[in-house]
Amino acid sequence: LGIGDGGETVFKNGWPVGLPADERKTREVALAELRESGDAKDLRTGSWEESMVADCRSRLAVVPHSARAVLFYSQHPNGEEDRSSTHGGCPVLSGEKWAANLWVWNGPRGGFPGAPMNPGKEKEMDDGQIKLIFENSGKDPTFAEAKLYFQGRFE
Repeated sequence: LGIGDGGETVFKNGWPVGLPADERKTREVALAELRESGDAKDLRTGSWEESMVADCRSRLAVVPHSARAVLFYSQHPNGEEDRSSTHGGCPVLSGEKWAANLWVWNGPRGGFPGAPMNPGKEKEMDDGQIKLIFENSGKDPTFAEAKLYFQGRFE
């Protein structure tokens, strides 16, 4: 899907990376621009789908692309919900989107005040940090310059 075709993953509590605060759009402004553009002519005016597309055009949204993934955590290290991970799938306006979800559940995290514990498993825990490593094998030249983007917090 291309820019404007929809299908993004939107993080409604985040702003587009690198966008100065004075250039951010409100949902209302994005909705007015959407209606004026005609991009969502097949969506019912006032529908949740139309509102979602406005969020997709005003908040942090990741455009889908073949062989790419969006990785995010939904919890803080102490097990509390991370509200910055609130996300949704934007309606596809043109073309077709295929997606797959992979849910990964973290075990208990020791060393953090208030961290959830699994009874009987405390002795198996390590006080060290959990690390995740992504490696570009270099086998596909298309991804020779691939970079991993990570933002610890949305402000």
